[in-house]
Amino acid sequence: MDFRPTQDQLALASAVRDVLGKHPAPGTPGEDGPEPGVGGVDGALWRDLAELGIFGVRVPEADGGLGLGHPESVHVFEELGRSLATGPFTATALAATLLPEYAAGRHRVGLGDLTGGAPQLLEHLDALDALLVVEIVDGESPGAAGRSQVLRVEPIELRADAVPHPVDPRVPLHRLRQKPLRGEIVGDSGTADTLLREGALLTAAYQVGIAAVLTERAVAYAKQRTQFGRAIGSFQAVKHLCADMFARAELARAAVHSAAVLLADEAAGHDGADLPAAAAAVSAAKLLADDAAVANARAAVQVHGGMGCTWEMGLHFYLKRAWALSLAYGRAADHADLISESL
Repeated sequence: MDFRPTQDQLALASAVRDVLGKHPAPGTPGEDGPEPGVGGVDGALWRDLAELGIFGVRVPEADGGLGLGHPESVHVFEELGRSLATGPFTATALAATLLPEYAAGRHRVGLGDLTGGAPQLLEHLDALDALLVVEIVDGESPGAAGRSQVLRVEPIELRADAVPHPVDPRVPLHRLRQKPLRGEIVGDSGTADTLLREGALLTAAYQVGIAAVLTERAVAYAKQRTQFGRAIGSFQAVKHLCADMFARAELARAAVHSAAVLLADEAAGHDGADLPAAAAAVSAAKLLADDAAVANARAAVQVHGGMGCTWEMGLHFYLKRAWALSLAYGRAADHADLISESL
């Protein structure tokens, strides 16, 4: 298994980074970031990324996509994580693989997982044109092992209340008051499992981007900040913090790319491809990436000292986003259980 990125993958990641670099980003030191648009989405950034084709990365060229695979998708989402790009990127990319009309990015699509018993929260609801809902088929209790399905729902028909103070201030949340009363069935239980598994992989890639950029910021600050006449990066305690950040980010990156390759092999039907092994690899990648993003955000604040706690450094945006994403597409206990079942 070769994890080294190809020239095409590097070019795709570079193109995404160039587009993201033209737009203000939350977490930039000394800047407030972009003004949130409707539903917390930067419309100009969304249009530029849609023109680049990021939502149709895995959609066949015949259907208007780029015709690439999971390894390319994780490169794209790592770049989104590095810039803390805000919007329903993951859900729209997942929807495009199921319904190719979303590949062009002209519509913003959300995804709600109603298979658990926790309060159901929806991101960017006011900005959505459509919503995919994964739910247990009537007759099964929440959280039970039963059949599920995927519905396409009109957001305007949902009954939901805005959450006053979400953990991530850049991502508006709504709490669903009741399950959708109607919707178009667009997928069965297998489709639901696939969406949630691929969503976990893309979220893990985004978390790797957060972990990586925070490592770079901490190292850069440790090189230029002086104390007692020396750069703080020369102190052993700070060196250890930065080294641990690098190790966590690289381990998570390796896990994410490994899972992407395994999922790609399974999707292509290659000999020896194993869906349970690929699913366990995705869960392992999500666990490692969540840990790397949250731990690196905390460590970055520590390396920056008192400045790390200030609003203008923007590190809190990374920490809050990492916290929120660690609960998306399966909690840690769910992924740990899946891994243990595969052993």
